[in-house]
Amino acid sequence: MGGHFPETERSGGVHPVKLRQEAKILRSALRKAIRTSPESFLMTAKDVDAKTLDYWMEEIRTATWVVAQRDGRVIGIVAGKHPDSDKDAEDGTRTRYIESLWISPEFRGRGLAEQLIRYLVREECRKSRTVTHFLLWVFETNLRAIRLYENMGFALTTEKNEGIKTEVKYRLDLDAAVSTFEIQSANEIGPRQGRHRHGVTFRVLGSDASVAT
Repeated sequence: MGGHFPETERSGGVHPVKLRQEAKILRSALRKAIRTSPESFLMTAKDVDAKTLDYWMEEIRTATWVVAQRDGRVIGIVAGKHPDSDKDAEDGTRTRYIESLWISPEFRGRGLAEQLIRYLVREECRKSRTVTHFLLWVFETNLRAIRLYENMGFALTTEKNEGIKTEVKYRLDLDAAVSTFEIQSANEIGPRQGRHRHGVTFRVLGSDASVAT
């Protein structure tokens, strides 16, 4: 789940107790996500439970996991990861993969998926100024997700993973055409009236920074 990259780019300075707490939050959120959207993740709840807490702590250290929380519970999650050196050809200094996007069913259709992705992109660009583009895989039958990505400026590539359900790859380039997307503050994401209606907080696991809407 993600590739290797320089130690200086890893999340650091997180107190071990807090990191364990955050790892438990991540593991619990993924369990819930798989229960409600089993086809969205390439693992089962048993797979999640089979991995040690140390594994999830390392996930937080080496990837950017953004959660949306309301009243203390996770209602959305997404991850930004470096290319996997074992299977991806992209340059890890320039590329990030967007993975594990999930919104709790009762909060779908409110723009939270877009907000999560925007927040993630902003955080990844803040962490590394060398990032130039984002990639993601989506089932070609998932038309709702595809509409979301295309409306956000993602472009379909020629790459496919063919199987029982074929995946297609989308790419977002951080050029002049999407410069406002790259630098937009999370405080500005979504319609202003939505902030009070949703009462959602976005934050990166393992970080003290958060933004409330």
